[in-house]
Amino acid sequence: MRLTIAFLIPLFFGLFTSGEVQAQSANPIANRGYYRTQNSGGVFLHTRGMGAYYRRGWRTTGFSNRIVNVEVLTLRHPKEFKLTNPGASNSRGFFYGKLNSVVLLRGSFGWQKVKFDKEIKRGVRVSMFTLFGPTFGLAKPVYVDFKPNDSGNSRAEIVRYSTSLHNSGIVEGRAAILYKMGTTKIYPGGHAKFALNFEYSADDAFIRAIETGSTLDVFAKRIPIMENTYNDQFYLTLYVAFHFGKRYL
Repeated sequence: MRLTIAFLIPLFFGLFTSGEVQAQSANPIANRGYYRTQNSGGVFLHTRGMGAYYRRGWRTTGFSNRIVNVEVLTLRHPKEFKLTNPGASNSRGFFYGKLNSVVLLRGSFGWQKVKFDKEIKRGVRVSMFTLFGPTFGLAKPVYVDFKPNDSGNSRAEIVRYSTSLHNSGIVEGRAAILYKMGTTKIYPGGHAKFALNFEYSADDAFIRAIETGSTLDVFAKRIPIMENTYNDQFYLTLYVAFHFGKRYL
């Protein structure tokens, strides 16, 4: 009898621990300590426009990652308002007083720190991102279809927009966005970004998260977006993003 019990105890113990190991391997968050890299991206809305980004991460410790981030976004002036000329053949609207359309390119370097990790597979992981790097403002002049009052030509000509045009003719609408792309001017600067990331995916191999944060962009000089009003050199924006991607062992 004692020999049978001595045989059964290790047998049951082996079966129990084997089942526990199998359960852990089936747990989607059990491998979280083995992922080394991640590729992710997202789309976001911010207080001056919208944008998209790509992000690459390398694990440095159990609760931190080194991050490289690249993003492109539009930058609007708070005083923009759109006009259309219903009687014109060109139905593309234009913004009164807007001299340049601005797109920002950001290259960021920094860290992701996990503040609260998942305890169950349907939990939420809360991380903090700290990123900084260069910003390049691409300011493309606005061109419009313009018909002068004293012109005998029935067709409009394409000219660079200015509010003075309204005193000497009719602005029919905005020209094609790619017209004279070579006139784009670059405004160098830098930025710092701080964000909280709330990851809710059940499987750690796949990244699904909502991210919110703020970014401060600083330029060497003001970007002339609008005419006859104040243009900024410093831009503090808030944003919310849908973040998705994948981790790799």
